[in-house]
Amino acid sequence: MNRITVNKLAKNTGISAETLIKQLKELGANVEAGEDLVTGEQQLRLLQQHRSQDLNKPKTNVSFADINTATNLQALEGLLTQAMADRTIQALIKNERLESIVNSILALVAGPEEELLAAAMLGRLAAVARGRDSKIFERTNQVFSTEPGSIEALADAESKSYAASVLAHSTNPWISEYSYREALNIDSADNARSILLISNLNREENIAQWLKNINLHAKQLNSIQKSDAHLIRARKIVKVMSDVIQQWRGDIGEFIGENLSICLTSLLPSKISDLDQTVLNEVLDSLLAILGRVIELRFSSALYSETYSLVVKGKRLLGPGPWAQFINRSFVLPEIRIALLESALVLARQYRTDKQVIGVLTACYTSRPQVSAAIKRHFRDATDLDPDVADWWKSGGDVSEMKRRVEQKVGNNEDSQIGALLIEVEDNHEAMEKVRRAVVPLLQISEPILSSSVKKAVDGYKNIEQTARRLARMRKLTITKIKGNRLEYNPLEHEMLGGHKAGVRRVKVVRDGIEKKFSGKSKTLVKPWVEPEE
Repeated sequence: MNRITVNKLAKNTGISAETLIKQLKELGANVEAGEDLVTGEQQLRLLQQHRSQDLNKPKTNVSFADINTATNLQALEGLLTQAMADRTIQALIKNERLESIVNSILALVAGPEEELLAAAMLGRLAAVARGRDSKIFERTNQVFSTEPGSIEALADAESKSYAASVLAHSTNPWISEYSYREALNIDSADNARSILLISNLNREENIAQWLKNINLHAKQLNSIQKSDAHLIRARKIVKVMSDVIQQWRGDIGEFIGENLSICLTSLLPSKISDLDQTVLNEVLDSLLAILGRVIELRFSSALYSETYSLVVKGKRLLGPGPWAQFINRSFVLPEIRIALLESALVLARQYRTDKQVIGVLTACYTSRPQVSAAIKRHFRDATDLDPDVADWWKSGGDVSEMKRRVEQKVGNNEDSQIGALLIEVEDNHEAMEKVRRAVVPLLQISEPILSSSVKKAVDGYKNIEQTARRLARMRKLTITKIKGNRLEYNPLEHEMLGGHKAGVRRVKVVRDGIEKKFSGKSKTLVKPWVEPEE
């Protein structure tokens, strides 16, 4: 121990300077005034003497009668704390006594300013209630007469955690907003922050809405004047968010990628160029851990580039140099790469290509050759892929779209020919009806001879149309009736106008296809014609 003055030692121990001088003299110390120095050895001997005196004092356990005589909340808290320290609390809360103590806590609340303290006391009591905590938590709404002040007003992190555990059971209309606000406002009580965020996630019932509301409240962090302190607070928040999501087993919601990427910018300071790169990396890694958990919960989300908006936003925010450093140091990014590579393989097996997924993969590596090499390794044992689709992925999306051409052709069997005929007559049905209703009557007035020929042609077309429909019914052929729809492109199901175009994900149907029913199942005989969606 370092030397300190008698006055300072008196302040630290809560003993008057005169009494302390007397005690030090009994120990052989040469001290006379408050400014005299006390050596480390003398301090140690004094501490040992005080401990010995405390041990020799007769213990007086807190009784249930003592609890009932408490006149204010602070006195009752002191008694309960002493009972817990003496390990006599279980006797105090035995049977109906627990409810009586809860009633005493609620009765001694002097006003709204003491309601958080009461919540902390109830939370501490619930922690030692051994399975009877529900009897305490069901009284939560009786604690608060109005929305309480900041949980930061409580003395220590432990008290904040206990108060948060009670707040988590509140059903008051203000509780959701309060929990979001205080979860971001708490400085160093991460356990309390976690409890508040978990309770709100349970209220929202999906991750996307939870993230959206966190983003809405993140602007309060702008009140932190120092950017370094702002960044450190953001790190604490996203670390707790990540831990909360790792335990979540519910729904992820919609637009999860967008909400997660907004978190990155909403929680960070506006200017990050001069901030600690290590802390920034930790923030991004925690958010990526949330992304990884989202993919675990719903792998289908991994097939869409929008899910990975956070990666693209992170690269843009950090800049090329810091992003390259992050790639090399990140603990979570390798897991995201695996998810992306597996998504690419799934899409390839569906005969699909996706420029946006390639773009995200490229952001996860420092160069395109690295992307190409990673895809080749991942596709190494996939022998069932279409060669053209596989080449597109393995090249990192660099294969020319003109490399593969597909002719627009109908099938070479009778059903395909009948189907193609049915498509043609159906496509021209409306035009021929207009000729019959509008053109023929006009020609009968101005060109009677020509009108006879046109009417005969229209009637002949009508007969062909009826024959085509009858043949289609006999062969159980139906038109898909999806013309004008916008779909996800699949070369096995769609015929691209102008030939296959790599990297196209969404297409518009410009001509219907033909399906045939076999034993209750439908098979496409003539593929719908599609073009890239604008």
